[in-house]
Amino acid sequence: MAPLVRTSSRVALTRAVPPVFARTFLIDLKSTRTPKSKDEKTAAASSESTTASSTPTLPYRIEEIPPAVSAFSHRLGLNTLNDQTLLMRVVTHPSYERAGIKSNERLDYLGDRVIDMYVLEHLHIKYPKLPLEVLREAAYSYTRKSTVALMAKEFGIPDVARWTHSKPEMPYQLPAASVHASVVRAIVGAIYTDQGPIKARQFIHAHFLSREFDIKPLIKIDDPKLNLSFLMKRLNRERPVARLQAETGRQSKAPVFIVGVYSGKEKLGEGFGSSLKMAEFRANMDALTKYYLEEVKDHGLPSDKELDGVSYIPTKVGDTQVIV
Repeated sequence: MAPLVRTSSRVALTRAVPPVFARTFLIDLKSTRTPKSKDEKTAAASSESTTASSTPTLPYRIEEIPPAVSAFSHRLGLNTLNDQTLLMRVVTHPSYERAGIKSNERLDYLGDRVIDMYVLEHLHIKYPKLPLEVLREAAYSYTRKSTVALMAKEFGIPDVARWTHSKPEMPYQLPAASVHASVVRAIVGAIYTDQGPIKARQFIHAHFLSREFDIKPLIKIDDPKLNLSFLMKRLNRERPVARLQAETGRQSKAPVFIVGVYSGKEKLGEGFGSSLKMAEFRANMDALTKYYLEEVKDHGLPSDKELDGVSYIPTKVGDTQVIV
């Protein structure tokens, strides 16, 4: 890339000095050439005035809050926002193109990152042994579009969201679920911007993390017996052994076997099945599931340090999934 040539004597002098990375130089990008005649000065002034007059100034206007949006804000506690002009911006999707109207695009992006941060923080501390892939899928369960769109319906966002369903230049119709989810994320972005991270965290815990998702089906292991053996070896514990606990109808068409898996005298898991192999498979899977889904009760969060008078005691960083 060719170097940028400047005629300013000040810039030339600056470039002659060895570079100092700790300093910042402000460079005036306006032309340093001065008119040499009265006619040139008159032409330059005329050009600047023409440019200034041709550049339209479209200040954003302050909209009056409709009754529906006002009721919506009171239901979610958004009436406490210091900047009430954020309400109309939150419910306005970028597809709603009107002169002087701000959209929720930036608040949507900010809210999305804030939600990810606090949801991941909660799950990371609550389930310190959860494998990374399962942790990622669990966090996604709380933040995916279908979950947020359902939340938007509960909030009444379809009644207040402003957007354009389709345009001639658009190859497809804009999904309503995407628009409604953007409003939910923009709400979080507005709270974070206007009232700070603690208020945003309270909103996320109240409306996102209060929902129950079954994480157990997310743990999928092809060979639980081998994985459990490696895990016990890494934990410096005795090798797991499967033992038959009970059975019925061995000679019938519908036998049932109950198998327990032990490490020494400690029972790690239990499973049943129509065959010993199936029961042992489920017992090993049950042992791994109990290990990875172990919860930390009454845990604190790193973001607690933002609260006045609350001291955060760091918890031990969780283990990673055993690699076979």
